[in-house]
Amino acid sequence: HGIKFLTKIALLYTSIALGILDFFPEFFIHLFNSEEEMLLLGVPALHIYFLGFFMMAFQSAGQTTFISLGMGKYATFFSLFRKVILVIPLTIFLPNLWDLGVYGVFYAEMISNFVGGIACFSTMMMVVWRRLGKLNK
Repeated sequence: HGIKFLTKIALLYTSIALGILDFFPEFFIHLFNSEEEMLLLGVPALHIYFLGFFMMAFQSAGQTTFISLGMGKYATFFSLFRKVILVIPLTIFLPNLWDLGVYGVFYAEMISNFVGGIACFSTMMMVVWRRLGKLNK
């Protein structure tokens, strides 16, 4: 029950944060810069960057579960997987593909959120959920 609760709360939090950022991107950009050109370039970048933010709920739930059950190696792996194995190569290569330019950097983060979240949560479900199911029987 704890894993389900944690996942639901994390999804709620990331979805609310995504909604706020999606509907009020100008507010957050204005915190740092009020130039019109920054808004024109920043709003689409912010939308791309945070599009996969809600998937971080699955990454967070998976890693927290692993850590709480003494399986820190899994949590560490998925943290490195998302940021090192996914983000770094994507950040290097995506800007040069399909003329994405700097937006490729923002797509790299979005893609890593999706892939990392799914990979971490799926692994957690396969490793932990099965063990918990066996303990309950």
